Amino acid sequence: MLIGRTTHFKKLQNATVATNNFGLIADVSRYCQDHDTLQQLIQEQDMLSTKLELLREWLSLMQGRLKAANAANTVGQLEWQEDRRAKPVPYTPKQRQGHFA
Repeated sequence: MLIGRTTHFKKLQNATVATNNFGLIADVSRYCQDHDTLQQLIQEQDMLSTKLELLREWLSLMQGRLKAANAANTVGQLEWQEDRRAKPVPYTPKQRQGHFA
């Protein structure tokens, strides 16, 4: 009755009110609220677990695509080309002050 249909819960709630035991009334109400919260959190957890698995699968597929495209060697070549570029010329004192004439 605590987690059943609303009509059953209402009967239980009315029965606890008839006892005039406010602790029992509060406990029954709190149990129902906590159970509803628990069910909602379980649903959210299931949804997040599904998203997590989907993301892991997607990352695995992307890793396979990157390996197939030989991305590591391509990026390595780009890094090597970056190292060969000339070093930037340092600013003159006037340029540091905002004078670029």
